[in-house]
Amino acid sequence: MVNVVNAIIADPNLGKPDEIRIELARELKKSLKEREEATAQINKATVEHDEIRLLLIREFGIKNPTRNDIVRYKLYDELKFNGYKDLYTNEYISREELFSKKYDIEHIIPQSRVFDDSFSNKTIVEKRINQAKDNATAYDYIDTKGAERLSEYRLRVEAYLKEYPERKAKYKKLLMKGDAIGEGFIDRDLRDSQYIAKKAKTMLHEVCRTIVSTTGSVTQRLREDWDLVNVMQEINLEKYRKQLLTEMVEKKDGNFKERIVDWTKRNDHRHHAMDALTIAFTKHNHIQYLNNLNARKNDDKLGHAIAGIEKKETYFHIDDSGNKKRRFKSPLTNFREEAKKHLENVLVSCKAKNKVVTKNKNKIKSGKEREPQKTLTPRGQLHKETVYGRIQQYIVKEEKVSGKFDEATIAKVTKPKYREALLKRLQENNNDPVKAFTGKNALSKNPIYLDAKNTVLLPEVLKLSWLEEDYAIRKDISPDLKIEKVIDKGIQGILYKRLKEFGGKEKEAFSNLDKNPIWLNEAAKIAIKRVTISGVKNAESLHFKKDHHGREVLDKSGRPIPVDFVSTGNNHHVAIYRDENGNLQDEVVSLYKVITERINQGLPVVDKTYNQHLGWQFLFTMKQNEYFIFPSTDFDPLEIDLLDPVNNKLISPQLFRVQKFSKVMYGNSAVRDYVFRHHLETVIEDKKELKDITYKSIKSLPYLENIIKVRINHIGQIIKVGEY
Repeated sequence: MVNVVNAIIADPNLGKPDEIRIELARELKKSLKEREEATAQINKATVEHDEIRLLLIREFGIKNPTRNDIVRYKLYDELKFNGYKDLYTNEYISREELFSKKYDIEHIIPQSRVFDDSFSNKTIVEKRINQAKDNATAYDYIDTKGAERLSEYRLRVEAYLKEYPERKAKYKKLLMKGDAIGEGFIDRDLRDSQYIAKKAKTMLHEVCRTIVSTTGSVTQRLREDWDLVNVMQEINLEKYRKQLLTEMVEKKDGNFKERIVDWTKRNDHRHHAMDALTIAFTKHNHIQYLNNLNARKNDDKLGHAIAGIEKKETYFHIDDSGNKKRRFKSPLTNFREEAKKHLENVLVSCKAKNKVVTKNKNKIKSGKEREPQKTLTPRGQLHKETVYGRIQQYIVKEEKVSGKFDEATIAKVTKPKYREALLKRLQENNNDPVKAFTGKNALSKNPIYLDAKNTVLLPEVLKLSWLEEDYAIRKDISPDLKIEKVIDKGIQGILYKRLKEFGGKEKEAFSNLDKNPIWLNEAAKIAIKRVTISGVKNAESLHFKKDHHGREVLDKSGRPIPVDFVSTGNNHHVAIYRDENGNLQDEVVSLYKVITERINQGLPVVDKTYNQHLGWQFLFTMKQNEYFIFPSTDFDPLEIDLLDPVNNKLISPQLFRVQKFSKVMYGNSAVRDYVFRHHLETVIEDKKELKDITYKSIKSLPYLENIIKVRINHIGQIIKVGEY
């Protein structure tokens, strides 16, 4: 928040605001316990709603259940304690008629009197009862039916509380008289007493005198009245339609509507921007009106004021079914289209992980006064906690002779006779494996003979073998053990046999090993409880081997022997270079390496002189959450001014942030995985159909040619093009 406000003030076109309108996030208005309970409740409700949705499709034949359908079923289901009889009249509601026009979702306290559309203010009744009740509360309506009916109603409400003790809010509303409805429903919801909310408002008051707080329920109401509900779906529809990820769904009126499959507005970061637009146009009048609905008909100052707001700010809207509902007037002509236009120009900013260390001063408590000790604290995990041991093991692989068979690869061929023949062919072609083993020299066209009579052919597929370093750990045998990673092939075989005996069920095979041991040697009672498994391919040593006197132990070459290896998987950046031949080259640098080899040596974080003596030129770095614009067949970023906000709509589809990156070396070859996520995406999901649209997965460096690095500030403006 601080960074956003400062960026707004610093912007010459914006400057210091005259008024700030904020919607405090619901969680900021709650205590820690309330937030935890709310999160648990949301998760539970999501699962419950998914189950109900399937039930409505399966048992009620509703093709596309809406949120209202789910609410209707939940309200019906909570009447189970009363034999599925409604609370007002105690009349039975048949399952077959539940979704007919005979029944309404009824507001216990009318919305015309209190702005409350929550589940606790709803129940199911016949339409005629809902119409007869009009603007009365449930209690007042039943009271008009006589003392006996009211007494029976009260008993049903008490039974409801006994069945659902956690639903006291609905219980109170069912028994609320009209004259007990208080003012200030929104005021009660705008609970600014929590520390974070108070602190936020205090800080904002330092730059602006007028701070207007609103609440999520008001924003939701205005969003609906101003017809902004489906805007996010509409501005995303085209890109999903092109990938055949939309569907036509039948509405209740028989018409069809196109929608994106398995998509919600929360999949797009811009849903926050849409809410911000709504909040920006939320006026005091809107909040005051919703806050005092019950006072409209009062013949006093407040009543006259609310009636005046109603006349000025609202109108009656009649829907397709002829239902009349009061709505707030749109704040602008063509507000919906203007909102879409602005949303399409939004660029989303995420904080990049640029900081490596934090400078700290540690004060040492002692009798003598000392200078504070200056230390550098890493801004992330240097390495994973697991400590590995280094081993070497033979890797055996069959591979077809191809243009990859350079001198190093040929050295891995197991049979000396084959190696000699391959090396001879390679040397005859100036050590160029592509010339030696592809095209007209491919073994299928120009075979290599192993004897003078040209009768024995060199096979096209050869067995390769080489020693590869691996970093292993000891692990207890458990159901989550990956047997294929077990180093000892004999033990691996025993474990596979055990798994087969238990029908492939890991939990049964590898649990309770004290009672049902896995024997290595049953006669000698030697059981297998722990195994050595392959860990990671790349690791750094923490220490060097020492003897019992603490002296370093050297190898045959007189070098220290590294021990205690750790995985430094927490990569800090990728540096991209262009070599002397004009090809892109990369170096992935871990946070561990940045701190131990750069920061501690007083060197810059990025080594821009790497291999400079070989003619390499530094181009740019890629860190997590840094932004890059990718060119496409119909978009060349060099042809437009990237700093001009007018071009944001063109830039947006091609703007991606660095999500993750890795590079693992296997001999002389590298396996890269550079993943970029589209700046609007909130969901980390790699749908094959959406590759290059919502994400990019780069496996080869040439795909990074011509991409442009940009820096985006806290208010979504490109402020720098190129390395920064």
